[in-house]
Amino acid sequence: MTTRPTALRLDFHGTPLDLEVAPGARVEDALAFLATHLTAEEAKPDETGREPVATLRVHAGDPGLLAPPAGTAAEDIHLRKSASEFFTVPARRAAVDGREYLECTKTGSRFVFDRASRVIDVALGAGGHMDLVELVRDLVLKHQENNGAAVLHATAAYRDGTVVLVTGAKGAGKSTVLLELVEHFGYEILSGDKTVVHELPDGSVLAAGWPDYPHLGYGTVAKYPGLREIAGIADDYVPAEGHAFSPVGKFAVDPLPFRDRFPSAPAGVRVPVAAILHPSIGPGEHTVVEPLTGGREEHAEVLRANVESAFDGANAGWHHYLDDDRAAHAERVTRITDVLAGVPAWTLTGPGDLTARNVPALIAGPAEAAL
Repeated sequence: MTTRPTALRLDFHGTPLDLEVAPGARVEDALAFLATHLTAEEAKPDETGREPVATLRVHAGDPGLLAPPAGTAAEDIHLRKSASEFFTVPARRAAVDGREYLECTKTGSRFVFDRASRVIDVALGAGGHMDLVELVRDLVLKHQENNGAAVLHATAAYRDGTVVLVTGAKGAGKSTVLLELVEHFGYEILSGDKTVVHELPDGSVLAAGWPDYPHLGYGTVAKYPGLREIAGIADDYVPAEGHAFSPVGKFAVDPLPFRDRFPSAPAGVRVPVAAILHPSIGPGEHTVVEPLTGGREEHAEVLRANVESAFDGANAGWHHYLDDDRAAHAERVTRITDVLAGVPAWTLTGPGDLTARNVPALIAGPAEAAL
């Protein structure tokens, strides 16, 4: 008797993916990672008539069974390339007969993309659950962008049905400020790296979080009891000069104990933005929080500079399953940043320590502001 695959539907705010998991295929770790922001339910006919972006068929057994035909030329690529070796995912890619074949060279995981049938075959190698996560995140973000969502390089702190966005370039201090709000002001983590913003029919906007793997600088890790141990940093570690507050010496932090240490927002929430912080943290005696200067258009330009895309960058084309249709929705993304430009905003400089004395009352909340 043959056991049928387990059929699941993953969904992120209107982006559906079907997952068919063969008996013996292990996807539990990948689903646990994604569960903070994607729902996973037994697959059944969608009452809205939505077709899945793709059906991911996860096979058990030897990933080599998904190899391209012998003699097919292949090229070296990256699913992801980072300053951190941990987050770098090298691969080999080949294309033949309308299909793309990809092998993750660290783990041996393999993907076969078939646009015509809307199917992606998956076989995970040892420890390859993050390869599946990377595939799901890439497909979902690209589909979201193709439907007009704006993806901001921003962390997001959730409390009482709204969020505070923290935007800025890599190393600006987004994670530090996020954890300060969570640790001292009763917030929960909605998003630790990217925030997806949607426009509603009435012109208002809502922010949704995104599943990511914490990647924290030493200056941030050292601030919070227990976080050094979660990050696996030895007691005698000393960062290179100038790197305690830089993006160079960052550490990958196991997300499961991290979630136990810092509370997360409820899965699947999508809420208004109450305030925006633009940090540029670094050494200093005091943290200074000041209202953002310049007009609304200048603020919109700052926000647009922090819009990012899964379609951009040297490794964005690691597969060609989805076309880039962003241009059809460019005006919507502009409208989203224009709306956000009207939200109260502040700059933040110095070491990033937040207290009731330097946090604006709108962000601190009435109880904390009264301290």
